[in-house]
Amino acid sequence: MKKLSFLTMIVLGVSMVMVSLPSKGYAIMTAMTETGMREATAQAGIAITAADQIAMDMEIGSITYGDSDGTDGNPGYISMNDVSFSAVLGLKNPVSIAVTTKMDPYQNAMVTGIDVTMSGMTIDMDHFDIGSITVGSAPGQGNSFGSISIRDYHAVISGNVRITSH
Repeated sequence: MKKLSFLTMIVLGVSMVMVSLPSKGYAIMTAMTETGMREATAQAGIAITAADQIAMDMEIGSITYGDSDGTDGNPGYISMNDVSFSAVLGLKNPVSIAVTTKMDPYQNAMVTGIDVTMSGMTIDMDHFDIGSITVGSAPGQGNSFGSISIRDYHAVISGNVRITSH
């Protein structure tokens, strides 16, 4: 009986050691041929994930573009005053950003670029308001051309943007 339990202990001990060793923990490095290197491709990238929804509420007193001395020495400014914005961004799938090398059909050459891919992104905007648009000699001053308002806006965005240098 002692022989059987000693043998059982050895078998269990060896089994535990075998199970605890990583099965893919060893690798052998071999040199690549020139042909193999030409055929190899690499891919790198990141995926940006967020909560299912991102809420945005914004209020800006004034957005102004101007020239302090103008073409005739007089200042001139156009201002969008009392800007407010409320929207919810929905992200069904992560936004993927990857660096890839692809054939550019316009240059007939391989070009490395950044691919930004998104699918199923939604924008539900409650409102986007510009209280007044003014033109005057100082930011936010002058006569108003009126206001702009967008209500109940919905958009679904899907696609791929590729950014390359030339």
